[in-house]
Amino acid sequence: MNPAGAARTRRPVALVALVLAAALLGGCYVSGDLLLDPSAAVHPLADGIYGRQGDPGDRFKLSLEPDGWYAVERVDPSGVLGQTERVLVNPSGDGFALADETPDGFRYAFARVAGQRLYLAAPDCADPLDRDDAEDQDALSDDDAPGACRFKSRAALSAALTAFAAHADFGAPFVRL
Repeated sequence: MNPAGAARTRRPVALVALVLAAALLGGCYVSGDLLLDPSAAVHPLADGIYGRQGDPGDRFKLSLEPDGWYAVERVDPSGVLGQTERVLVNPSGDGFALADETPDGFRYAFARVAGQRLYLAAPDCADPLDRDDAEDQDALSDDDAPGACRFKSRAALSAALTAFAAHADFGAPFVRL
């Protein structure tokens, strides 16, 4: 289901892929400094294990940390927890902007929550529509990360994520297991 109603076909991106394997995205929205507001952090999901129905390999454990960030850990099919990553969530339009800290800065995605379902999508600047959304907000191609679009302001990132969310395919939802 695509909660935005778009019929465009895109590769859905799991939160786990966002926070653990940026290379799998092929490109994304990035910044050197955090462009979301930690003081505006929201927590639309309860702690727990989340997964896609019928896909035991696409699961993660979510825990709210005292500083307002979520700790996200991949859960493999045998139940073993992987490396912990941190994700900050801010309200954004009709959903939520997500920020994940990387060694080189931050990367971003968009989420919607509908009842007990979590829909996730990450922009890919190798995709012409996603790149246009970024370039319309003066984002620059990132020479250090081919396929990535680098943002310098919160307003530009927010506008690009809102435009991206209007055509993104969020794929199958995650549910709390």
